[in-house]
Amino acid sequence: MSRTPDATSARTPLRISLGIVLLLATLGSFGAGFGTMTDCTNTFDCTSTGCSPCATANGWLTGGWIVQGVLLLAGAALALLATRGVRRPAVRRAAIALGPLAVALFVLTSAVAAASY
Repeated sequence: MSRTPDATSARTPLRISLGIVLLLATLGSFGAGFGTMTDCTNTFDCTSTGCSPCATANGWLTGGWIVQGVLLLAGAALALLATRGVRRPAVRRAAIALGPLAVALFVLTSAVAAASY
């Protein structure tokens, strides 16, 4: 069974986007959270929930991590649609948008968290 160019055209950007989202949802979120929260707790000499500035930063980081997880689930749904051949052009466009959206979300939530204390 050979794959047509149309069938693989949705898979490549989807794989790249899923890789980006997975990387940001795991290692990226851990690294940003560890760095930001270490700086906050050292600056204010408190825990992540013990003082207002660090609790706010922690909330932004947690919210960003949750939305990255939602994007990962959306990517998994797109992967399922791509394997079934459902609306390939729409799946391809959504897959292409998924990676940059994850990066923008990661940058935004990390920057807001760091600026919140």
